[in-house]
Amino acid sequence: MEYTCEGGDMSNSSKNLCPCDKPQWNRSKFTETMQTKFHLLCGNAWNISFSHIMMYTGFLVGAMLFGYLSDRNGRLLSFSSSCLLMALSGSFVSIMPTTTTYTLMRTIEGIGTGGAIITSYVLCIEYIGTKYRELVTALFNIPVNIGHMTLPLISYLLPHCDQFQLAISIPIFFYAFLPWMVMESPRWLLDSGRHNKAIIVMENVAKFNKQPYEDIRDQIEKYLTKRPPGTKTNLKFYQIFRHKTMSLILIYLSIIYFLCGMGYYGVSQLIGKMSGDIHINVAISGALLLPGTISSIFLLKILNRKTMLMFSIFLSGLFMIISVCIPFTYNWIRVIIACICNCFFFISFIVVFLYGVELFPTSVRNSVLGFLSVLSRIGQIVAPLVNTLSENVAGAVFGGFALIGSLFCFLLPETKDTELPSSLEDTKRLTKKVKQGGSIQINSENNT
Repeated sequence: MEYTCEGGDMSNSSKNLCPCDKPQWNRSKFTETMQTKFHLLCGNAWNISFSHIMMYTGFLVGAMLFGYLSDRNGRLLSFSSSCLLMALSGSFVSIMPTTTTYTLMRTIEGIGTGGAIITSYVLCIEYIGTKYRELVTALFNIPVNIGHMTLPLISYLLPHCDQFQLAISIPIFFYAFLPWMVMESPRWLLDSGRHNKAIIVMENVAKFNKQPYEDIRDQIEKYLTKRPPGTKTNLKFYQIFRHKTMSLILIYLSIIYFLCGMGYYGVSQLIGKMSGDIHINVAISGALLLPGTISSIFLLKILNRKTMLMFSIFLSGLFMIISVCIPFTYNWIRVIIACICNCFFFISFIVVFLYGVELFPTSVRNSVLGFLSVLSRIGQIVAPLVNTLSENVAGAVFGGFALIGSLFCFLLPETKDTELPSSLEDTKRLTKKVKQGGSIQINSENNT
């Protein structure tokens, strides 16, 4: 927030001067922020950026922590726990008396947020069959887009930071009670040895969808009887690195996740500079997500995973390079092309998230997705550093790395129309381009 020292005016020559013992804040947009609450200016203004960095660090920790807990204790319990943590810490942020405690709560809030993002997505994907996987993957992001777009409205109506924080934190308490309304992932229950519970869940879902359910138990028991004795369903995350093929896939995906995170958030920040109003900036950045999300619904059905990921990343890099080559006198054209670039970056995010779920067994699926999300968040942290460069140089960096990232997509196996792998053997068969792994097939699979 801008300020003048006591007795000064808001002319450019008098704003934001240091030292300043009695600042007079410009409260035209916000009545209170972290900066005004804790008197952060001049020598201690670094606390503002540090609180953001620690929140993103919390994202990293939360993705890994709850990814591991989700593979060990179940998707639903981990999701509701991460939401409870996010709601509690988010509410407590508004009453923290010092910058230290404020930053600590923001970090814990980030841990809960990182865990909720990972566990909720995997829970959704494991609940559905192959037929609807692409559709649900795309639709999963639309509520996120809408939430992003409503933030400026909430901020405009509640310009006090404590009120704003409570408004976006209290509703999350609802999800702490989700286990009383939603059942655990049947795939996780089955692959963790809880066969009877898995059968009950699938029978209940089949009944709700008015699908045949009488023979589900018989088919599951028949499958378990015929399962090869050497099948490994309890793979640990560290055991991935004992297998060359899985290790290489994880490395390729890590690079792609990092580049997508850096490119998407970096270009979003570039586009945000088109207006000086922070509410407009956030609304625009949220609105730009919708075209990519909606188009991905159709593209995921038409194109193979590898093809769509490769071309979405390549086109994002290409459009970014084109944008920086256009003279500043045609700035509106630069902005439009940068928006197109960001749409392709977001599409690549949707596809690579789905890829991470489809390539690894159930026992390590959340752990892997948590690890990959860490790489994405690191890219997100790097993006502002790149944006400290000139606009053209920053754009060229984002575009150039995207073009490089598209090459790694070519090295990934295709997973379209395949069952989610339940074991190491299933993943190995995927890498050999065998369409059917060892997952369970039942008559009403697409509905349960």
